[in-house]
Amino acid sequence: MEFNFDEIIDRKNTHAYKYDALQRVFGRSDILPLWVADMEFRSPQCITDALKGVLEQGVYGYSSEPAELFDSIHDWILTEHGWDVSKEWYTYVGGIVRGIAYAVQFFTKPGDKIIVQSPVYHPFTLVPEGNGRTVLRNPLKGRDMDFENLEQLLAEDGVKMMILCNPHNPGGYAWSRETLQRVAALCAERNVIVISDEIHCDLYLWGGKHIPFATVSDEAASCSITFGAPSKTFNIPGLASSYCLIPDAEIREPFYRWLGANEFNDPGIMSSLGAIAAYRHGRQWRDAVVSYIEQNILYIENRCASFTDKDGRQLIVPVRPDASYLVWLDCRWLLAELSGKNVTDLQPKDQKLLEDYFVNRLRLGLNSGVMFGREGLGYMRLNVACPRKLLGFEFVL
Repeated sequence: MEFNFDEIIDRKNTHAYKYDALQRVFGRSDILPLWVADMEFRSPQCITDALKGVLEQGVYGYSSEPAELFDSIHDWILTEHGWDVSKEWYTYVGGIVRGIAYAVQFFTKPGDKIIVQSPVYHPFTLVPEGNGRTVLRNPLKGRDMDFENLEQLLAEDGVKMMILCNPHNPGGYAWSRETLQRVAALCAERNVIVISDEIHCDLYLWGGKHIPFATVSDEAASCSITFGAPSKTFNIPGLASSYCLIPDAEIREPFYRWLGANEFNDPGIMSSLGAIAAYRHGRQWRDAVVSYIEQNILYIENRCASFTDKDGRQLIVPVRPDASYLVWLDCRWLLAELSGKNVTDLQPKDQKLLEDYFVNRLRLGLNSGVMFGREGLGYMRLNVACPRKLLGFEFVL
């Protein structure tokens, strides 16, 4: 099958957040939105066809969870990742951030401490802090974890949870089995629950393979809550088709009872049918979109390679992701050029110069690196899941 990822789809005035929020977030609406993590591609036709049946019937009553929903998730995870997930481990959740919030509320109390690894997807910080929990930051060392610091944080009183991004966002880093095993051993020893957000797990690039956290050891299985979804992979975040997997009964059973008592785990029919169609019939589309994204990343890398200062130093260096369509741009040398400072002297307030450069000079809406933590100073996050011609902007000083 062939798919037209070069098609330009006009999403303006369609209640698309990445377009509707431009004025409020960036101060102008005449910019290209390459920030929010959804794609500019049509979702697989098999999903649209599945939803049409409900629309054509025209009755939108209460629905039950189709038996095939779990089966489709099970078969996909087994085929893609070699993880044989038992049915009792599974439940639906209406979004991964929402699921993380449920877990934070259920397993921790105000004042408890939760570890995140910055720079990281900002809801990992906003959700705990918004619920009165204390966030402890375990900053990454490039593509590696700082285990010395992690052990120090885990030794503090009141640490109840760690939120792991697997693969990591914004860097797109794939964690090795050894790294995940070490995290599991440290957390299990201290009865710390590890939430593993694996939403980008089906968008591995360059032939890479995902390693589910819960599979790396018995310790990982005993302390983990895994969240996944077809949303990023098949461009259906609006359907809210996420799921939760918990192997350990002592963690799972009381949590799932609480979710059920509050009706937090009842999927709508569109969520269910969209997920089933994606996992049953969307593999060719996924494979094709991954190939297209890889070429977009290479295209951006080549464009950035020619953007240099007078001494020939590259001003923007894309960090090639192992997974996902989000590219972490190292713009520290550009920011130094804009601010007239040395890279080592950059301050958080200088980030405004970088943000202004992208918005008002290039007319691009990207995520500012500092929204992912102070370690994001001098960085920007670029979404390349779009027709390649939209990436043809010129870098100029």
